[in-house]
Amino acid sequence: MEEKRKRAVVLAGLSGCMWGSIGLFVHLLGSFGIRSIELTVGRFLVSAVILGLCLMVKRKLLVIRLRDLPLFAAAGICCLLFFNVSYGIAIEKASMSVAAVMLYTSPALVMLISAVVFREALTIQKGAAVVLAIAGCGFVSGIMSGFLAYPPSAYLWGFGAAAGYASYSIVAGILLKRHHPATVLFYAFLFAGAAGCLFADLGSVAKAVAAEPAAGLWLVCAAFVCNIFSYLCYNLALKSMEASRVAVVASVEPAVASVLGVVILGEHMDGFGVIGVLCIFGAILILNQPEKRGSNER
Repeated sequence: MEEKRKRAVVLAGLSGCMWGSIGLFVHLLGSFGIRSIELTVGRFLVSAVILGLCLMVKRKLLVIRLRDLPLFAAAGICCLLFFNVSYGIAIEKASMSVAAVMLYTSPALVMLISAVVFREALTIQKGAAVVLAIAGCGFVSGIMSGFLAYPPSAYLWGFGAAAGYASYSIVAGILLKRHHPATVLFYAFLFAGAAGCLFADLGSVAKAVAAEPAAGLWLVCAAFVCNIFSYLCYNLALKSMEASRVAVVASVEPAVASVLGVVILGEHMDGFGVIGVLCIFGAILILNQPEKRGSNER
């Protein structure tokens, strides 16, 4: 069981690392004239097509119970799509730093909801890890270095993103008890992409790809890295470890994003950022320690 948990920690960490590269793809594809919302929906659609073709090889993975259809729709529309759209709006109304801090309050939400839905034990170890992770995200984002004030709607959208992100861990956790991780991903991406088509200007994406075929290649790369591989790692982690732990480990994302920004985009990281990175990795180390036998954890 301990080996299984360590593997889940690595998988959750990998998913966070891959999500941390989203900013690079936004920056790159933005140079081709593709907006963030179109990139998000495009990623979902491309991911659904690629996964669908792969699952055709083993068609039984495409078979689901009709009564689970509302859960798949919720995972795609209410969780993935809502999270990504809310996050984008929060960034527009406030800033990347504030949105990131509000988004990564989600591990605390996951821990509380998991205690009710999955009857996971609330332990001191988990609580300490959540506090460290949220504090780390605050330092990395830069919110600790100054006073920021934005309209209430910015904070509402930010917490909406956190709720959507947290909800995916719960809904996917339920579906993964009955379906293969790839099956859950395919239908979640399909619903998210289909719903996103209602408000995204995909025509602009088609024009950008027609004018610059390289944009299409980078869009496919973004789908593999930021959707297929990352969520597959996340789902596999959810099958082997509690949702609350997985959410905290995946919060390595803003730390990775900051490091990539410094190394690749030439952005600046101050002392607060370094402290934040250390806090996040400290939270992961805490969660990777064996639970004391007094706990109800398996």
